[in-house]
Amino acid sequence: MYHTLQSWHKAGQYFSFHNFDIFYRHSSKTEAETIFLIHGYPTSSYDWSKIWDTLSERYQLVAIDLLGLGFSDKPAPYPYSVQDHADQCITLIEYLNLEYVHLIGHDLGVGVIQELLDRQRQSNLKFSIQSTIFMNGSLFAEAYRPRLIQKLMASSLGHLIVPMISFRIFSKSMQQMFDANHQPNAEELKQWYEQLNFKQGKTCMVSLNQSIFDRFKHRDRLVNAMINSTIPMLLINGKNDPNSGQHMAIRYKELIPNPQVIELENCGHWTPWEQPSIVKESIIRFLATTA
Repeated sequence: MYHTLQSWHKAGQYFSFHNFDIFYRHSSKTEAETIFLIHGYPTSSYDWSKIWDTLSERYQLVAIDLLGLGFSDKPAPYPYSVQDHADQCITLIEYLNLEYVHLIGHDLGVGVIQELLDRQRQSNLKFSIQSTIFMNGSLFAEAYRPRLIQKLMASSLGHLIVPMISFRIFSKSMQQMFDANHQPNAEELKQWYEQLNFKQGKTCMVSLNQSIFDRFKHRDRLVNAMINSTIPMLLINGKNDPNSGQHMAIRYKELIPNPQVIELENCGHWTPWEQPSIVKESIIRFLATTA
């Protein structure tokens, strides 16, 4: 099935977090294992739409729109942080009474998973993480290569830049993150820009960018959570991502014991959108080994 942004929204639900409404998608499947999907910045759970139907045939699926993004509320000012995003995921998992979850994260989502792994290591979760899959994100601060626009957005100049982000500028920035052979079409760019502006989302962009860089203050704690994890972990990495591409996969293999890595040729940053067939097959194959 082809999901439009509108149909995705219509099929979703909301739960409350600190009196804010947070959007999520839930494909219930009794007795099946649960996959919890965490998207990246500046997009939403809609990023998983190309792999959703295939995975829902085998698994129960839950996908969240993190506060400040997608169809969720976008308060400003608000103290956005990886810890707060993790709290939102925990709240939803407990709201749905889930006891065991497989976590899959992309971009911003990989940092949230790191935070959740650290909390599991400290026995601070009521549920159990069974496995994790990371996709193109800033797992290691020393290997991350932010673009100039990201640095400026997180700086004191950020509030001056936000009003200048037109559809043309937004589209160009997004296109730079895709592989040359898998560029988004005009309709896809239009839908992403529409969602960015949903509930005046631009007002959150500076704070969200700052939270990404603030997370690096916790680099050692978050990386150690991965190194010391006893659960199965997989990295699916688009090699041509300028931010977190092949260089991030190299660092992952240097630091993570017995690393499992799938490197995708002809793929940029938006892994589940650019190479959905390979991604969903890789997920199914990996989870079959964790059963």
